[in-house]
Amino acid sequence: MGKVKSAIITALLVSAIIILTLFATISFGVSGSNDAFMINIPFGSELSGEASVTFYPEGVIAEAKYYSDTYENEEKANEYKDKYELVEEADVYVEKDKLYETVDGQQVDARNKFIQSIKADAELLSERFGEKGYSSYSVTVVDDYLIKVSIPSGLNYVQSRLDDVNLRNTAYSVASHALNYITVDGALSIRSGDTYSDTNALYKELDKSNPYKFNSFFKGASVFRMSGTTALKIDLTDEGFEEMNKILTADGDSSTDASAYLFAGETSLGLTFTMGTALTDKSLFFQSTSDSSEDYAILINSIAHGKMLTNPLSDVENENIIISSPVAGRNVAIWVGAAVLLVVLLAAALPIIKYKLLGLVNALMVLTYSIALLVAIYLIGIELTIGGLFAALLGLALLSFSNFFTFEAVRRETALGRTIESSVKLGYKKSLFGILDIHVILIIAAAVMTLVGVGELSACGLIFLVGSIASFALYWFTRFMWYVMSSLVRNKFAFCGYAREVEEDD
Repeated sequence: MGKVKSAIITALLVSAIIILTLFATISFGVSGSNDAFMINIPFGSELSGEASVTFYPEGVIAEAKYYSDTYENEEKANEYKDKYELVEEADVYVEKDKLYETVDGQQVDARNKFIQSIKADAELLSERFGEKGYSSYSVTVVDDYLIKVSIPSGLNYVQSRLDDVNLRNTAYSVASHALNYITVDGALSIRSGDTYSDTNALYKELDKSNPYKFNSFFKGASVFRMSGTTALKIDLTDEGFEEMNKILTADGDSSTDASAYLFAGETSLGLTFTMGTALTDKSLFFQSTSDSSEDYAILINSIAHGKMLTNPLSDVENENIIISSPVAGRNVAIWVGAAVLLVVLLAAALPIIKYKLLGLVNALMVLTYSIALLVAIYLIGIELTIGGLFAALLGLALLSFSNFFTFEAVRRETALGRTIESSVKLGYKKSLFGILDIHVILIIAAAVMTLVGVGELSACGLIFLVGSIASFALYWFTRFMWYVMSSLVRNKFAFCGYAREVEEDD
């Protein structure tokens, strides 16, 4: 390859990588103040903290609420005295109807039955939140009568560092939506308005043997993404398609613009249908944000498959959500980021000492790998955790090992007196199967971890899968750039930092 052509290719590729690096790490205000890829990646709980809520099942109230409601209100005090009983070990008051039941005219203790139903609800909630794909989360029963749910707060770098209320509220609203909607109880219904108490159900449950028949009209729900648009996709069964059209066209007036609303229990999902207009497809699409669509899909799938909570839970108010800082402190993201940056810089700089200009080729591959992985994590929407960063660095180590292993194979060939051209060919040929084997094994292992694992394990597997594939692709790109950049110099041995054992003209 001629020197001019090599210089042009090198300049174009280096410029492209530098530009991509700048856009990935620095905000230019093109689409807002936080348009850089890197700073918009959401963190896991160990880097950003948690959002948690303690739910009170129906029939359970806090001791503080009991005294607040009855303070200087004798009528309410008498009502609560007859209705509730104090459970001292949990500091809550529980309705007596939940603690006792009448069997054959005798009042028997039903406390354990109530506690078991709360545990079953916690297991169902854990299953629902598990489908959200959080890097970590927890659903625990507290003192037998309360359910605590903790999820990552979802802050990215900017939101975790700046004391900007609006930026933080944007992230907290995503966590709040999940805590509100994934925990909804009750069956699906379609109603004439967006408030439960002032509207009527448009489908009457007439089948006594199947009181939740409306739920069976839904096959399931999923998130649909195309061309930057996200929507909730709801699939109806054949019977559901027919019944929904009967409901929507019941008045026979196609001119009406009244809307019907989909509810889960007493909660409106904000999904509307136009009365008087028949559905034309069994798949329904409702445009929404990615996170909201995921929450609705998880809830609808759970209810459609008959998985409903036994006890309705208290509503989530924003002031009830407790935001906690990372266990290691607010600055943990900075320290972890600095450590990762140091590793990347060392992986790029140290080979230059041994391999001279060939080390620069490797440094270019290290930079390309790092930026490509950042972009992939951002586009896929993976929560970045310490484990995820470790998986990314493993991929970088794989790339560095592959290059160094081959560089040394080439060095051994030059020591036998061969030219650089023949040494490179033989070095790559002799190291190919070893490099290929290790990449195939690790890619399969990463794929299994991604598909079988849950939460952070799955996320780490996906990051390592992308990193392993990028490593193998850049391994071959290293050879191409070696050929291109070495064409600019006359002494190919000096370019690689190899000692020339036999004098030959290149």
